[in-house]
Amino acid sequence: MNSTIQSIDAESLAIIDLIKKYFETLSIEVGPVGNIFIVFMHDLAVHFSGILMHRKAVEHYSDVAQFPWVNKMYALSPYPIVDSVNIESSPTRDLKLWLRQLSLSYVALGPALPFGYHKDWFSAKMINLLGCYKPYSGAYLPRRADQIEWLLACVRELCKIYEIPNAKVELENWRKYAESHTAVKQILYRERGVLLGSRNNLQNRKLAVNFLQQEKEVIAITHGEVANSVMDEPPFGYSERTLCTILIDYGSFDCDGEYNGPLILPKQRMYRNGPVAESIHRPSDTIRLPASKPYRALYIPTTYTGNGLYGPFHIYEDALYRKWQHALFQTFPELTFKAHPKSVSRPPKSWKVERRQLEICINDYELLVFDYFATGSMLALVTDKPVIYFDIGLRRLHLEFIEDLKRRCEYAKIDLDSDMNQQVATALTKFWSSDVVRTNTTISRYSLCDDSRFKWLDVFRSVALGVAS
Repeated sequence: MNSTIQSIDAESLAIIDLIKKYFETLSIEVGPVGNIFIVFMHDLAVHFSGILMHRKAVEHYSDVAQFPWVNKMYALSPYPIVDSVNIESSPTRDLKLWLRQLSLSYVALGPALPFGYHKDWFSAKMINLLGCYKPYSGAYLPRRADQIEWLLACVRELCKIYEIPNAKVELENWRKYAESHTAVKQILYRERGVLLGSRNNLQNRKLAVNFLQQEKEVIAITHGEVANSVMDEPPFGYSERTLCTILIDYGSFDCDGEYNGPLILPKQRMYRNGPVAESIHRPSDTIRLPASKPYRALYIPTTYTGNGLYGPFHIYEDALYRKWQHALFQTFPELTFKAHPKSVSRPPKSWKVERRQLEICINDYELLVFDYFATGSMLALVTDKPVIYFDIGLRRLHLEFIEDLKRRCEYAKIDLDSDMNQQVATALTKFWSSDVVRTNTTISRYSLCDDSRFKWLDVFRSVALGVAS
């Protein structure tokens, strides 16, 4: 792992601990749900960890950083934000958006519902037709003015601890941001509940807070084709596994780690199969590396993020990640680069690139390689292909999962502060000389269930009829 990022990760954890202390103290007065820190915890973590990462970044990145995200210029000297940049789009006259807001049932919808890459095409069409999409909501906060002052006190303390200049500018930016996304009066929804995707999405957090305060159902469907408790990281505790009455997660593994325990426990949890993982899963106890060259090997990276830096455990800046990838491709030239659909920039032209969706192309390769655990790597693990995992120090995974991961694939820890080419070469020599037979049977539980009863339309119908719980 890179030593600079390691120190920033420690500081990022301290930032989140401080925000949680404010959340817990304020919860005594207003409760945990109508609490400004549950609404903005992810934004605060993104903003202040992003400032720390951009301070140390070796490059400036050209993509737009919309508050609370920052760029290197802002990290070094915060400047006033423009009002229009902060506020999510209000309803427009766009016909499609207008139609999506028609209330044809008692079910509201938030953004980012994970329908599974067209695997649930009919259900997606029906739900989007009948549900009432909510494109913008201000989170209702009791004692809103007081709560905003609590938020500013937290910002002020973080500015002092991390010696952030222009503290008055920071405070004014956060005041504007908080006022833009919160409300003094509570809008009473006619819907009986809401279906939400990722609660890392601010709009989904605001909808969750509003519906929960009205004692209505909040059905949260996780994304990523992997059990969210696998990632032992703070966002999975304060966003992805909380703020709902019913949590619908992947696989059959549900176990808290050190950092991912839900801040507000769901009343009920349901489990489902990852639709893409289910379609490509091939159980096997006889997985081994290709016997000889030539073979087709696919490298499945994470995205280039540009200014989208935040921690802890989440991402390296593009310059460092590219440096590692250059070392990997120099030492392992058989690789084809799988382009990430959300990447803000492209890989070098000299590399072979695969642009098809992963579930379409994955069976065309004889070896799969990854360095960052996410959806793509989970899909690789449930195939019957041999897999190599170069652990470059990103992501903090549950200890039980790590043990199963090491049984499933060839594993090498990489120190980005040392000679990366030599480390890759040493690892490859070790892998091919050991001739270990692998199995994927222990890993499938992190994405698949023995008895998955989840159906999109059943969940929708239960909310519409008021019988979800």
